[in-house]
Amino acid sequence: MADQNAKSVPIDVELASPDWKLRTTIVAPAGPRRLRQLLPLANALADAVTGMAEEVLEKRGEKISCKKGCAACCRSMVPISEVEARRIRELVEALPEPQRSQTLARFGEALRRLDEAGLEGQLRSREQWSDLDNTRFQVEYFRQGIACPFLEDETCTIYRDRPASCREFLVTSPPEKCAEPTNEEVRIVKLPFRTMSALARFDTGPADERIRWVPLVLALEWASEHPDTSAPRPGPELTRELFQHLAEQGDGELSFH
Repeated sequence: MADQNAKSVPIDVELASPDWKLRTTIVAPAGPRRLRQLLPLANALADAVTGMAEEVLEKRGEKISCKKGCAACCRSMVPISEVEARRIRELVEALPEPQRSQTLARFGEALRRLDEAGLEGQLRSREQWSDLDNTRFQVEYFRQGIACPFLEDETCTIYRDRPASCREFLVTSPPEKCAEPTNEEVRIVKLPFRTMSALARFDTGPADERIRWVPLVLALEWASEHPDTSAPRPGPELTRELFQHLAEQGDGELSFH
């Protein structure tokens, strides 16, 4: 039994794919926490998985081609978990002026362009989409060339706090290939664990086959309409549930104790 007076609890974690194995110790806060307070840990796990994948690729003579300034993926529809949507709103509210007003204006302009293209209504009814609808909409969205509201001079202004979907999208093909959404020459790196899916599972019922998600472009209004009313839970309990969802949503092997 964990020490009830402890400020943190160590959790040993092992993640493995057919190509690599990662062992580490996570220090989980013992006190009451909400899921948003675990986002730094979730982001660190996503970075660790992508880092291991990159090492394996380099040993094979391949290389991640994503780099600063190649921002084609920043014009795609980015799905984020509900907890990340609330975090996005917090980040925008904390921005200094005039950056805050400029970012809000870009969110508004993105929605205006989606409405003009006849896509905003479809985006708001995403719960009714089939897998085919999702693929089609992704292509149509990308073709509008609507940049992420956080993109300035082809650079992400919230790079350290970027959502898991952004962290987990990597390619080994030349960056210019990403300019066409249906280009079969784009080589996307397959990861054994997806942190975004694990985070989204916290907000999805156990009987639901699909995870719930929010388009980044709708994050501000969604978070405003859906404040976090969940009760704080012990940090180790939340952390272990995150690992459990990570294992269930992934193709690799994960153990923790």
